[in-house]
Amino acid sequence: MLESYKNIPLLNDLSESQLEKLKEISTELRLKTGETLVNEGEVDHRFFIIIEGKVEIIKKNGSRYYPIAQLSQGEIVGEMILFENAPRSASVKTMEPSVILCFDLEKVKNNPYFLDVYAKLTTFFGEKISRRLRYTNEVTVEILKERLAIGSFAVNIIAITTLYAISLQILQKLKSIMSNSTLVTIIVLMSFCYFIISMMINSGYPLKTFGLTFQNWKRVLLESFLYTTPFLLTILLIKFCIITFIDKFHNLALFDPMAIFKTSADVNMKVYFAALFGYIIFVPIQELIVRSGIQSALQKFLSGSKTKTTWMAILLSNVLFAGGHSHISPGFALSVFIPGIFWGWLYAKQNSIIGVSFSHILIGVWGAFIIGFENIF
Repeated sequence: MLESYKNIPLLNDLSESQLEKLKEISTELRLKTGETLVNEGEVDHRFFIIIEGKVEIIKKNGSRYYPIAQLSQGEIVGEMILFENAPRSASVKTMEPSVILCFDLEKVKNNPYFLDVYAKLTTFFGEKISRRLRYTNEVTVEILKERLAIGSFAVNIIAITTLYAISLQILQKLKSIMSNSTLVTIIVLMSFCYFIISMMINSGYPLKTFGLTFQNWKRVLLESFLYTTPFLLTILLIKFCIITFIDKFHNLALFDPMAIFKTSADVNMKVYFAALFGYIIFVPIQELIVRSGIQSALQKFLSGSKTKTTWMAILLSNVLFAGGHSHISPGFALSVFIPGIFWGWLYAKQNSIIGVSFSHILIGVWGAFIIGFENIF
């Protein structure tokens, strides 16, 4: 049986006589998907070689189970039993139908007949474990560096977001006492851009990690447009339902570009287009803060499965994003939070600030400057 598996490094390193001795303590297991090979906490004197299939290493913590690694053809499971007589530190289950060679070391230890085999196994596994530990140490250092950098980055971003929300309120007040607060607005926004991009550069990660890339920009724009179109139609439908079924809004038009003005006397086309242009410029800065800054950092900083961390990052970043608009009204903050979930998903899918900014501009301009939701909130 073992002769047919000579391509496996451990078996290839043994002499014919040693293979014969190893054959005496070996059995072949054929397991179905989901069968348990090793139980955590049990004392088991066997090690295994995967001939066909794939297994998953699972660690229990309290009442929860966490996948640690996946092993496939040619890899060895449970070799630590050669060096310590301790309960298994994790469970092993098959992920697909598998053929496994099982070796019972209890028959080998303290038996002079197997002395040369035992010495060979000890040498082979000792070198293997040494390489694994060296690699683990290197990976651990890199992970700690990454978590420290991203953690620091996330804290800085959250602090800047708080200042950003305060600045928005100050700018709102400046509008009421200054004839033109545009210059102040530009200075504030440019300052935020400078600090955020500086943090991204100093984080040690390439800028594309934060979605700052022109890679595949044409595909990204087209994809964003296609995903955003149903959202635009939904906004139109919501406005239609509001003015149709809520009495106090019956007098509103379905398309009301001038809704940003409080009264008809305030209507000014120069102001309208200035506000439109300002919004278009303002959106990428918002997305730079929320997606490139907060969401990117949280996606790297949070632990767990990729799906879980992605959605947690999307939700948390959008809570902060919506909070930055709460000074306008709770309804407006909610209206920002809902499309923000969509933009967070789009950013996670594309990893591009271009696509999400384009989608944000389309939805914002459509909702505020064409459909006109301003007088509803």
